[in-house]
Amino acid sequence: MTDKSYNMRPREEELKNKWQGVNERTTVNNQQYSYATTEKEAAFIDAQFPSDAEKTSYYHYREEWYRRAKEFDPGDFPLAICCELVSTCNLGCTMCYTITEEFQGSVVGATRMLPWPVVRNVIDEAAALSIPSILFSWRGESTMYRQRDEDGNVITFTDVLSYARERGILEITSLTHGQLIDEAMAERIVDAEPSWISFSVDGLTGAYNKIRTPRNRIGSDYDAFEVVTSNIKRLVSARNAKGKSRPQIRVNTIFPPISEDPEAYRTYMESIGVDWVTVNEILDFRGDELPQEAIIEDWACQYPFQRLTVSANGIVLPCTGAHNEEDGLVLGRYEGSPAKVVRDVDGKVIIKEVKETTLYKAWHSEKLKDIRKMHMDNRRTEINPGCRNCRHGAKKQGVDWVPEEWNMEKMEWEGRIWRE
Repeated sequence: MTDKSYNMRPREEELKNKWQGVNERTTVNNQQYSYATTEKEAAFIDAQFPSDAEKTSYYHYREEWYRRAKEFDPGDFPLAICCELVSTCNLGCTMCYTITEEFQGSVVGATRMLPWPVVRNVIDEAAALSIPSILFSWRGESTMYRQRDEDGNVITFTDVLSYARERGILEITSLTHGQLIDEAMAERIVDAEPSWISFSVDGLTGAYNKIRTPRNRIGSDYDAFEVVTSNIKRLVSARNAKGKSRPQIRVNTIFPPISEDPEAYRTYMESIGVDWVTVNEILDFRGDELPQEAIIEDWACQYPFQRLTVSANGIVLPCTGAHNEEDGLVLGRYEGSPAKVVRDVDGKVIIKEVKETTLYKAWHSEKLKDIRKMHMDNRRTEINPGCRNCRHGAKKQGVDWVPEEWNMEKMEWEGRIWRE
């Protein structure tokens, strides 16, 4: 089985080809594949930017995304910010690291939603620095976001999107499991005009329900697949009714749940109005440490030269691979964020001292410069815990990989237990 069997190809294939042969140590977007024609992928992008000026800015930003990674050039500011609104989720997907006790205890702590004043300041700073892109999601479900401003007004997910659009952020995006988007939220999302919303939809009815049924609905007649696809249709309908071209709608899946009939998945998603289908290679997050044989020896990460991540704790990190907020990768705590509260291995609640920072200060910090140099010098595995065990630097099996330890009947991992 090969990715060409199903016309799955690397996303932004033209840019990949352009940079082929240049610094092959650094791979860019190497685990997500486009499951659509080049024309459909281009239409997905063009629809997000109504003016020629916006299109020009976007394509320059994407050129820079590759150039910076390949030339080890961080520039003066990041190209993108991952601003995590929520670090918790109401699902319990069996392949996700957020179900582990380690994550729930030592990372999430007491702060599960980034306070609105901090979110607003992140957006304001990004706008002032002309940072082109903000992704408002990471480990949790962003549509759950609900905070209050200084006057006691409730701020929700859609208010965040609206504010980013008002401040002139070029590309405004978010991932979601999509099960909480009712009619009112769909209308507000369309009014906010984010660039795209990506729904995580792993497989069709049977496979999806095994993976993504909320934990408190398991064993009931709740049909999670019907809910999410109805919500996709609702969002598409609201957008079209308002005569808008954004948000564009993407769905993304891991391969095993669609492996028996990938074309049926793609065809169905496009039939309900999805603009672009993408597929991720499944990653194995079960073990805390990567086996030595799984590590790519001669490899450097793209992210320290492209983006910053602000977690729902306010912790600033160089990448989204640092999902446990490993100390070796912490660049600081965004100004105004609450203290980082965690539980140690004995369950004791402790406060971790983390110095305040900003996006600009973090980007130019000595620690991030050291992290970049470690990658450039092929010494990243010395950052442990941290880069040594990052799944981005693990050997890849290809988009159509169905691991031997993946149970196709249960749609879950078998074998090694989580976080031995």
